[in-house]
Amino acid sequence: MKKCIPLTVILFLWAASAIAMDMPPYSAAHSYPFAITERAGQPERDVEIFPNPVTEGRVTITSSESILSVQVLNITGKMVLNQDYQPNTNSVVLELDKMEKGIYLVRIVFPGKVTHTEKIMIK
Repeated sequence: MKKCIPLTVILFLWAASAIAMDMPPYSAAHSYPFAITERAGQPERDVEIFPNPVTEGRVTITSSESILSVQVLNITGKMVLNQDYQPNTNSVVLELDKMEKGIYLVRIVFPGKVTHTEKIMIK
């Protein structure tokens, strides 16, 4: 009977080795954006999140549409930041200097409960 190493263990070791070497677990020559920007029948949102990766503890989000709230989730899906904004807010600045280094998801909520999600990296 053969013993197999579960895929999750392999992925964990791969990610841990990349963190230990203080480098991303992917080729720096390639960009792997993660964005969910469209629901069926709804147009893509014009959203900018910069700088990414975040190096100074502050990230700016701009949109052509009103931003109602911004949520930041860690890689396990736990919400670590939730901020609500007044209608007609098209630009927000998030202070992320107290967050640990790593990969996070930024979820932006627009009117009509439409969301836009992007990956950011905090270095």
